Amino acid sequence: MSASKTRTDWALFLLRLAVGGMALVQGFEILRRAHGAITFAHVSTWGWALGELVCGALILIGLWVPLMGSILVLVLGWPLVHGWIHGAGLLSNLSGLFRLLVGLACAVGGGGLWAVDR
Repeated sequence: MSASKTRTDWALFLLRLAVGGMALVQGFEILRRAHGAITFAHVSTWGWALGELVCGALILIGLWVPLMGSILVLVLGWPLVHGWIHGAGLLSNLSGLFRLLVGLACAVGGGGLWAVDR
């Protein structure tokens, strides 16, 4: 049984709101707590957080959703892959893995009917 077009549009809209809102809040939270001396580690963390914030905001409004979702997957996926390379278990960061998978679903699904770039 296939889903109706209306149900698919609603699902993409809600997925877009969840992924964009989650990325926006997560990026903003990291930038809000930024303080101390400026080092390369701080600048790279702030850059990743700013990337997550911008991608989340654009996904939230529905602008370039497949592209921003792909970039978000790269931003969220790098720490997971880096951990796996250095010996972390596959399921050691479940929240990061969940965010990666819903970001990938958003990138594959697109913005839906109610996206700005439609």
